[in-house]
Amino acid sequence: MLILPFTPLPATGDSFIGRQGLVRNLRRRIASGECLAVIGGPKLGKTSLVRTALEGLPDRIVIEVDLGTDPPPRIEVASGSIVVLDNLDALADPAIIPLLARVSSAKPASIVVTGGRRLRILLGDTTTWADLSFRMFPLSVLLDGETRRLIGKDTDPPLAAWTGNHPYLTKLLLHYGDDAIITGRSHWEPFVQRLAAEIGDGPERGLLRYLIERGQPVNPRIAQSDTDIQDIKAVADTLVYIGAISRWIRDEEATLFAGCRLLNDVITAG
Repeated sequence: MLILPFTPLPATGDSFIGRQGLVRNLRRRIASGECLAVIGGPKLGKTSLVRTALEGLPDRIVIEVDLGTDPPPRIEVASGSIVVLDNLDALADPAIIPLLARVSSAKPASIVVTGGRRLRILLGDTTTWADLSFRMFPLSVLLDGETRRLIGKDTDPPLAAWTGNHPYLTKLLLHYGDDAIITGRSHWEPFVQRLAAEIGDGPERGLLRYLIERGQPVNPRIAQSDTDIQDIKAVADTLVYIGAISRWIRDEEATLFAGCRLLNDVITAG
């Protein structure tokens, strides 16, 4: 049977699963005129989250611009509109603040920016750019229950072990079915290589390797003691926001877990 190539599209409406509390929070803050920065790794659901939140504001004018295209599109802002600057960190550093200043001068009702690790680094300890104060909304992989909903009634535990609850990888493997690892390789392999590149060669990779070796959820304090990584929270934050590990409360204990076998195999082979 011929299987059409997997084409990922932003999920909205009934196809958007999970993160409902985050959607409501985002929508309320956009409606009140706040400026927001949605931070997350590649294909972690930033665009889907923002568009779903905006669906609840049908009376607002929305101007959405993807700055990851080449060349970046021309931006025309209407006063009172909601401006979404997708992939803001695709721009060179010197171009970002002048762009935000120009957009802000048009007096939009709210500005929402999205990006990955680089955007988070650019924001740093301050969330004020071009006289705009941004509230950060970091994403992570799906909860176990959200992944079960995404997979459907006949939950396949081995599938979640391959994907680590990453929404893009989960949808990709579901698309290709029983032979997903082989048939979908041309899609998932470049993607996990990109994730590995985002992790870099610093303490984040060291923590990820440690968690892979442990093979089970680990309390951050134990991970810090075992690895001698002093700022364990900041390092774990980076891995969580990239989508490389999960961080949940299990049995009333905070834990870190490297559950994405597709990524883990690339890291251990490198």
